Amino acid sequence: MTGAARAVRQRSLSTYEGWKDYAERPVRTQPDTLTPAQLAALGPDARAEYDWERRVWHANILLRTRQVEDIQFQLGDIVDSNLQDSDRVKSAAAIDAPPTLGKSTVVNNFGRGFHRQRIGQVGNRLDDDTLHLPVCHVTLTGRLTIKGLHQMILGFYAHPAVASLQHRSMVGRDLARAAADCIERHDTRLVIVDDLHFLNMRTRDGVEVSNQLKWLANEYNATFLFAGVALRARGLVGEGQTGEDIAMAQTFRRWTVLSMSPFTLRNKPGRDEWERLLGNIEEKLVLADAHPGMLVDQSRYLFARSSGHIGSLMDLIRRGASRAIRTGREVLDRELLDDIRIDEAAEKEHAELAAKLEQQRKNQQRKRRAARTKTADPDATAA
Repeated sequence: MTGAARAVRQRSLSTYEGWKDYAERPVRTQPDTLTPAQLAALGPDARAEYDWERRVWHANILLRTRQVEDIQFQLGDIVDSNLQDSDRVKSAAAIDAPPTLGKSTVVNNFGRGFHRQRIGQVGNRLDDDTLHLPVCHVTLTGRLTIKGLHQMILGFYAHPAVASLQHRSMVGRDLARAAADCIERHDTRLVIVDDLHFLNMRTRDGVEVSNQLKWLANEYNATFLFAGVALRARGLVGEGQTGEDIAMAQTFRRWTVLSMSPFTLRNKPGRDEWERLLGNIEEKLVLADAHPGMLVDQSRYLFARSSGHIGSLMDLIRRGASRAIRTGREVLDRELLDDIRIDEAAEKEHAELAAKLEQQRKNQQRKRRAARTKTADPDATAA
């Protein structure tokens, strides 16, 4: 069976089997870039195999921007220093970012590295009967309750209470203890809680879930890592003064909040960082007619198409690369990319942002011309 015909089984990261598959799979190898002549010389089966490998590679390109590297260092500091005894409070971390900036990718990749590190140190098993699961990953859903939180944690570990539906008759205290026991039994040191924005801190359920997360973080030897959209704006990492807000403020005082921001072209450092990102993507594209500057030379256009959001940008690149392979174009140019649709938010902002960027370009050109004129004739004055 060729690679093009192989079905890849995908499991949820919120199960230990899915997380282990993700964390322990071999690192992908970038396919070789063939010349147009070499590509044309491939037989039908070899071409199908090669195109499949390229599409899979493009779909899973991993980028490390300066912002991502900074966050990874901060997370490493937090996890490595969380070695307090059981009578001391441990810190937690939260990544607060708008949609499509890659926060889930950041936490998952950090978790993957941590998983590999711990498995390398301890091994895959703690004893003959117990798997070593260094990381627990759960994704929250809307209107989360305290019972729902415990069920998600138990579901990750495939706890018998969930499999047999016994949890329906279990009281909250027993569910909490069972979840905490799973964390301890499997020597879980990092608990990733994604989509924290679904937790409504202005409801009783939200406060109870927050308090339970605090209890778990205090009770067991694990660092909690949260990720969500607009956590500050939603009051999830705010300062409370009265009533339940005091409990919230105490909880979040123990959280280190790390932010991610969209890219910008408003200043030279921002433009340089954007172009470095595009150059990095260029190096990872496997297209026969790709060339240096293929993306960097379209810097402003790609920014306008994506609004500086890496998720929107990568959707455009992935879909464009897929079409370039499928149609034989083998290059990402303006004509091809213009015909690719991406997320609605980016599409709506495209025209307005493109006009603003063009005006900025013209203003920068006028300033450069004025500076050159002044240098050539110091006595010249602006009209």
